[in-house]
Amino acid sequence: MNIDTICELLMEALNEAGFNESTLFNYRGVIRRFKAFCKEKGFSEYSIEVGQSYADDVISKKTGKFSKQRYFSQGRFTRLLNSYFLTGVFDLSVMKRGQAEPDNESLNRFYKSFISYLKTRYPNYNTLSFYRYEALCLFRYLETDGIYNLSDITAGTIVDYLKTTKQNRQRAVLCGLRLYFTYLERDDLFAVIDGIHAYRSKRIIPVLTGDEMSRLQEVIESGAISNRDSAIILLGLSTGIRAIDLINLRLSSIDWDSETISFKQSKTGNPVCIPLTLSVGNAITRYLYVERPSVDNDYLFVRNLAPFGPLSGHSSCYVIVKKAFEKAGISKDARIFGMHMLRHNAASVMVRNEVPVSTVAAVLGHANTDTTDIYITTDEVRLRECVLPMTGISREVNA
Repeated sequence: MNIDTICELLMEALNEAGFNESTLFNYRGVIRRFKAFCKEKGFSEYSIEVGQSYADDVISKKTGKFSKQRYFSQGRFTRLLNSYFLTGVFDLSVMKRGQAEPDNESLNRFYKSFISYLKTRYPNYNTLSFYRYEALCLFRYLETDGIYNLSDITAGTIVDYLKTTKQNRQRAVLCGLRLYFTYLERDDLFAVIDGIHAYRSKRIIPVLTGDEMSRLQEVIESGAISNRDSAIILLGLSTGIRAIDLINLRLSSIDWDSETISFKQSKTGNPVCIPLTLSVGNAITRYLYVERPSVDNDYLFVRNLAPFGPLSGHSSCYVIVKKAFEKAGISKDARIFGMHMLRHNAASVMVRNEVPVSTVAAVLGHANTDTTDIYITTDEVRLRECVLPMTGISREVNA
């Protein structure tokens, strides 16, 4: 295929997909450099090999050093041309990062076998990712220790591995090891960690102060952030919805007649039906009528820039909340940002308003009300009522 032709077709596809002008400008620059590269090398027809040679040309001619910008822009450009060259269609979807794997071939085989097992047991992406990461950490350690066969793992190996982990990670590490040793049917290794009780920190649940809530509300009402971002933040503040569930919301999830939002929790699989408050409903309506692009998918919230697919993951929600907090002058301090912060705040507000814990658990989608009890600690007023008076304590004790 002629190089000029495939480049022209790419620009037509980007225009039709609704890419903004700044993105189109960047692609024109990449195409201009690509054509100059092909002219210099004597290429007139495109092929996979031509595209790869351009993608590998990542040394800046100005600095003579590796250029991260060239690596990403030329790599993305080449993948687009390759998709059209092979299928006749430009794949404009957002590419997600691949999962890391052990380098050793033998350990990699054991690792992939375990991941296949996890996929059959845990449909939830977050749970799957948790156990995948813990398994990868173990295999990385085995690699550095020169152990490439699982039958060579001993009790001493596991004890030494635990010594290398940080205290605040030991609960997660032990949880991952228990599942993996059960999968391997290594009762001897399971017995090594069965009696270990890792330290568990009692952290204070992060919430927004009254002043911070007022400033955040001002940002939303002033139009300082987009309609989409306003709807997402208000939804998080009022319902405590998790990021993964928010990303997967569909247009059909909202029942405008009964004023409810219904979905199946990704983490627990529990169905949840929560009220659609007036402020959230109005915010979503503004987004749908004013801002949401006309695209061929039924996701409630989509990307603001082409390709207009669903939000890519937790990081997208984190950036949305972080940007709004920064505009409201809310400092992070030792707290977390993102949808989880809004979730904590929503639960805490419900508890302070004397909503029954069972109801809070149902709204949050907790499988057990014990998980919800931690939010009681954010109700400072009623916690003070629980403090016993100091009167009547003997002088000997005070001395």
